[in-house]
Amino acid sequence: MAVITQRENGKWQAKIRRQGTPAQSKTFVTKADAEKWARSVERDIDTGAFIPTDDAARLTFAAATERYRREVLPNLRGRMQVETRLTRLLETFGKYSLSSISGAMVASYRDERLRSVSPQTVVHELGQIQQIFKRATHEWGIQLPRGLPTLLVSKPRLPPGRDRRLETGEEALLLDQASQLAQPWVRAIIILATETAGRQSELLSLTWSQVDLQRRVARLFGKDGAITKNGAPFRDVPLSSRAIATLEALPRNLKGPVFPISQNALQLSWERLCKSARKKHLLTRLKSMLEGDGMSAEEAEREVKALVFKKRVPTSLTTSHWAELKLHDKMLTDLHFHDLRHEATSRLADRLQLHELMKVTGHKTSAMVSRYYHPRAEDLAAKLA
Repeated sequence: MAVITQRENGKWQAKIRRQGTPAQSKTFVTKADAEKWARSVERDIDTGAFIPTDDAARLTFAAATERYRREVLPNLRGRMQVETRLTRLLETFGKYSLSSISGAMVASYRDERLRSVSPQTVVHELGQIQQIFKRATHEWGIQLPRGLPTLLVSKPRLPPGRDRRLETGEEALLLDQASQLAQPWVRAIIILATETAGRQSELLSLTWSQVDLQRRVARLFGKDGAITKNGAPFRDVPLSSRAIATLEALPRNLKGPVFPISQNALQLSWERLCKSARKKHLLTRLKSMLEGDGMSAEEAEREVKALVFKKRVPTSLTTSHWAELKLHDKMLTDLHFHDLRHEATSRLADRLQLHELMKVTGHKTSAMVSRYYHPRAEDLAAKLA
């Protein structure tokens, strides 16, 4: 039987104690509301439908997130990305209790975020919400009266995965431009990426002690020497003759990394490299177009210099050709370093069986490999011929 008492502040508190069920209490403005709640809880206890919700009502999303940060985050890969998602989610859900966060609230958040970020980002954020609620229910003993609020919320439809590969001439342009850099690391890591299908983080973690030039094998670990992305402690990859020659040409510290460059420095170098190599390509094409219009090689060269150095105004023909090239020539545009893994996987697929390819790339299923294998139609036609 519930006990209803009036508190000093004039509000009414209902208390329910039943053997085998955690004690329940709640405070109301009126005695009628307290009695109504008590009858509802006792009915649920009698029918076996009662779910204690006090913990879920007291625990805010902010508090749950803080506990998640302490207990889970230190053991995760990609901690920086997860931390960014948590910070963003706290802005919307932080002040609410877990029991008050509904599927409708999550769906509203999804729709709002889709106006400013990509569907993939929203999918990751919805997954992060679900991870926190799962941790709360499965391991912290928090009972949610309405279940996980994310279960009935549909995820955004994702666009097709990237299938960007190196187009004809792009690799040569990149390597030629990289060879002009003061240090050899960027050019070498581009070659290793296209020869081994290694991830950027795996190649940057590679040390000379993990390279066996005699056996022609490199042992790849995950970021900062941790486990690889698929959970394996490491992955041994074969080294092609081109990879061996590239490694042998590098200066080495047998106790140090093969590529003594940070991830941020590599990313900045990659972006500058793509930009400068593209500009060089476009200027070469521009000069060829001007010569095709009847200019001498010397005149065309002066026009190109006028465009680059801006010491004089180039002709309208030059500026017209330049605008056309920038608009229609897509060489070295929208190229990410990770696209080299797509390129390497597609090249290796021509020489290795599927099970062999999976050993090299580290994928656990053929479906995962297919996301990186992008054969060109003309290459398949050549095989048929």
